[in-house]
Amino acid sequence: MYRSEQSPRHDRDVSPCALLGYWHGQVSVSGSAILIRLRIEQVESELRITADFPQQGRGGFVFTEASRVGDVLSFTSRSLGRYRGVVDAGGQRIDGEFVDGDQRRALILHAGDAPISAPMRPQTPRAPFGYAIEAVSVEAPGGVRLAGTLTRPHRGLRATALLINGSGALDRDETVFGHKPFWVLADHLSRHGYAVLRLDDRGVGESGGHRHGITLADEADDLSAALDYLHTHAALRAAPIGLIGHSMGGALGQWLTARRDDVAFLVSLAGPGLRLGEVLAVREGETLARMGTDAAAVARHVAFARALFRELAERAVDAPIDGEHVLQIALAHGADATAQANAADWIARYNEAWFRSALRYDPARCLGDIRAPVLALNGARDVQVPARANLDAIAQALAHHADFETDELDGLNHLFQTCTTGEAYEYPIIEETFAPLALERIRAWLDRRFAPRGE
Repeated sequence: MYRSEQSPRHDRDVSPCALLGYWHGQVSVSGSAILIRLRIEQVESELRITADFPQQGRGGFVFTEASRVGDVLSFTSRSLGRYRGVVDAGGQRIDGEFVDGDQRRALILHAGDAPISAPMRPQTPRAPFGYAIEAVSVEAPGGVRLAGTLTRPHRGLRATALLINGSGALDRDETVFGHKPFWVLADHLSRHGYAVLRLDDRGVGESGGHRHGITLADEADDLSAALDYLHTHAALRAAPIGLIGHSMGGALGQWLTARRDDVAFLVSLAGPGLRLGEVLAVREGETLARMGTDAAAVARHVAFARALFRELAERAVDAPIDGEHVLQIALAHGADATAQANAADWIARYNEAWFRSALRYDPARCLGDIRAPVLALNGARDVQVPARANLDAIAQALAHHADFETDELDGLNHLFQTCTTGEAYEYPIIEETFAPLALERIRAWLDRRFAPRGE
């Protein structure tokens, strides 16, 4: 047992060499067990500890203030707090805990590398599929060919859906942490009468082109080409064609549905109703509040974030911002030391063409031009696109629309998984890929609007 109230024993010496190498254990965060993998090295006369979190696919975190006194190992994690553990007599186990204020998290470390097995993903579709599967190629602007998969029922086609990935470089299944949410969604819909096209993003998987300098408008043009392809597909021309977009894919869906009159429906999954800068500011404020930050400090940080994103949206895409200027904005709004310390690290992202173009996008303007039916869903525990603020904004923009619904789904996160906290660290730990509640909500909404054809 970890002896937090006792002084370290000095009747034996734990050689630094006995601690070097890999250690692993699990730490509980908000009720979830997180696998942690440590590498302990000696650099000159000091210990160096590097941490990986294999389940999250994240690594290379340097734990600071590492030291060994007698049989006690100590180090500090910025997110978990100060660790103090006692090495056992055999040098194969360390019993200890992280302490951060009044929070205490036990961590028992075992010598050796972490045993990592493939994560369980029980919803990933498996044969027999019961529908047709077709490899497709879409010619996008600039001669770029986008590769994808079209699934369609053998008979009784109701409608066709083009799936739109969220931000970042994603494959046709929107694969993240071993989850394949778009494959799960496509499988569910195609088993119930819907054709579904999902694509590798430009520069990803089997798709051509590259992502350097790409903007939101470029992605919209790629998706517009995919819509054109679907309208000319011999097996689909008699059926209505609509869009299902996740996260910023929801924004792209808004853009295309407003711009084209041949889109039969839009399903927005955790799509923004607020401008991206406001989404990020609200998200950062809610994160700080959950961490116990006092209300005044939260308000100052949100004011800083809003000012920063507003300036970035107003600047030309090719007008970079530097760390010193970000720091000036932080100081002007009284942002805390964390915001100031992180200013330089954020610059690379803030100066990306895609990020700048996304900050300029105004959901309200596009939503106001949409005439097709709209379903907007969010998980109630979504911490990336906060549900209530964004759904309210969508509903306000569609107030005079004839056919729209918004729904906040209890217990679901940004990926529409059933979750405990909604925090991103849970995504890879949860075995569920796409909550049946959400899959059925989407299908039922579509079924009420589109009857089977061709039977």
